[in-house]
Amino acid sequence: MGKAYRAGILLVLLLLPGTFVGAAAPAPATKLTSEGSWDWEAGTFTLTLRTPLPIDTEATPPRRRFLAEQDAESHRQQEFVRRAGDLPVSSGKTLAEAMAADPAVEAGVAQVGEKLKFVSSRVDPDYTTLEMVWSASLWSDLGPFLFDAAEANPVPSLIRWAPSRDFSGLVIFAMGDMNWMGTGLKARWTPSLAFRLLDPQGEVLFDPSMSDPTFFQKWGEAGVSLGKFSEDRWRDRIGFDPLRIVARAVWGARPGDLVLAQGDWDRILSRDANRRLLAEGRILVLYGPFPDYTVRPNPDSAIDVEKPPLENIPQAPVETPPPAKTSGGE
Repeated sequence: MGKAYRAGILLVLLLLPGTFVGAAAPAPATKLTSEGSWDWEAGTFTLTLRTPLPIDTEATPPRRRFLAEQDAESHRQQEFVRRAGDLPVSSGKTLAEAMAADPAVEAGVAQVGEKLKFVSSRVDPDYTTLEMVWSASLWSDLGPFLFDAAEANPVPSLIRWAPSRDFSGLVIFAMGDMNWMGTGLKARWTPSLAFRLLDPQGEVLFDPSMSDPTFFQKWGEAGVSLGKFSEDRWRDRIGFDPLRIVARAVWGARPGDLVLAQGDWDRILSRDANRRLLAEGRILVLYGPFPDYTVRPNPDSAIDVEKPPLENIPQAPVETPPPAKTSGGE
């Protein structure tokens, strides 16, 4: 009787779908993932969120996508504050460190997270994951509450005379490994929202407090270009007659500040028009590894391909006709 009873219970469990035996537990949903990135040349911060579409056979595909978009929207502000914290604000701190030191900065970043610009929304071919992208301006969105001075501090002037003239902009060549002052090491310059310019003695001659707020919110303290560049795309910023100089070293807790030669400082600070270039952010910094300007042969060019030697095909000799006989008058 006991064996028959237990056999009957086991048979019922096997036949009942969704119970203890033979029921497949639903796979746990993948958690939402986020990614933050920034483009110094474009001056934008991009937030990317990826979330799985709900596994619900009764919902239509458009509704599944709508529910996933609602889920991503609910996490947008939180993920923006978290991912934007990795952004370097200066050579000494990141945005996360600035938010930890000043609650007003954290509140400002949270406000930016509420009004991010929508970029795109797409679903993968398998219709399992939704990807949504938003963006914010590094200068007009994040700049105002990071550098909220109503009026810029004056750029120091050079009292003594120095040979110089007015320039339309400033181009700083900061490529390759440079001396990292105070460390005995070499490092490459790393961009940040706001950096400082120093003289060879380590005195700061320009910092973000000297930037005109109107121009800073327009295009930041300086434009940056990685590797090779074309000046044409920067004409509105540096003009047609910029002063081109070479950075001598880097400085800071992180190698984010630049050291310029004293002679270059004399040419900049001795004239009011050139000092305004700094305040208005008419600066372009070229950074990264040294570009390779070597012209290499083009494998697709017929000119560069070695041709086989010409084959000398023997030709049949040309027979010359005998001279015509002339009749004599004998």
